Amino acid sequence: MFNCHRDVKAFHDDCVLLTEDMKQGMRDRRNANENRLKRGLESAKKPAPLEFIKQGSYAMHTMVQSEYYASDIDDGVVFAKEALVGERGGEFSSRDAKSMVLEAMLKDDVFKRPPEIHTNCVRVYYNDGFTLDMPVYRTTQSDSEITYELASVDWNRAHPRGVTSWFNKQVIDKSPDTVNGRQMRRVVKLLKAWARSRKSWSMPSGLVLSTLTDEAYFKDMALLDRDDEALLKVMERILNRLQSSLVVGHPVVLGTNITRTSNDANMVEMRDRLAEAVPSIQVLRRADCTKVDALRAFRDLFNTDYFDARIAELEQSAKKAATSALAITVTGRNATAPVVKKGGEGRYA
Repeated sequence: MFNCHRDVKAFHDDCVLLTEDMKQGMRDRRNANENRLKRGLESAKKPAPLEFIKQGSYAMHTMVQSEYYASDIDDGVVFAKEALVGERGGEFSSRDAKSMVLEAMLKDDVFKRPPEIHTNCVRVYYNDGFTLDMPVYRTTQSDSEITYELASVDWNRAHPRGVTSWFNKQVIDKSPDTVNGRQMRRVVKLLKAWARSRKSWSMPSGLVLSTLTDEAYFKDMALLDRDDEALLKVMERILNRLQSSLVVGHPVVLGTNITRTSNDANMVEMRDRLAEAVPSIQVLRRADCTKVDALRAFRDLFNTDYFDARIAELEQSAKKAATSALAITVTGRNATAPVVKKGGEGRYA
């Protein structure tokens, strides 16, 4: 298979990986939101949070640049179960807990669009399209066991750190390297970059993409320094898997699915888009594949102009080389082929 690792890795580092400024901006918003909530709860004489728990792609370090500008941070807030009671000692419903968080946030009158209660979180909106989701949990401790419950339609048993712990372990166990976030994480981000590369597409969540990558990615030391081949293999295997079933199970909560039905529209779209994309990058497997062929394939895959300058440079070099070869051939022919004059016909052979 043609080796295009350096170019794919450069694309990841320049166009997929969050910049330090982006990371700092996210941390600043997260910290400001947490402080805003704590001030609001204190002002209303409500219970203080026990802790905040980073979740989702932010915690898994799989957020990509294309989703940063219109994405969210998941920052869970945890309260002691015994503290979530009303004035008469009645236990808070899941709605009561989310309402308490919402009211505390609204005490800081800085929002053009006020925060809202959603099924599984309180959502904060920013003017630039960024959102911050704050799932609300209550916790109890019995002996050495700590139990978390998420305020959803009702209180549901939850594992707020479970997905992050699972993913980090899989990345460490499976990746052939230990640098730059490790290869499995880079493949997840490259897959997400592809899935977010067209505004008209409606693709599955980052958790679905991470779970499918985990299913399709296997530890292979032969893939060390071959992110291009690792991505192609994962996309091929995911396509084969989705052609059999569009249902994706939860990686931590056994017996539950993270897809809603057996035929979710975004899963159908992902399968169909992969069916178009995979053949286009299988050009790398051809014996006659050139660097230009490979870069064009990745350019089209990610719908980017990132590779255009390098493609143009290679094409120009190829033209110069062809011109030089032709000149050498013509010169050589003139030097070795004597001119013979025939009669008075004025023609030369």
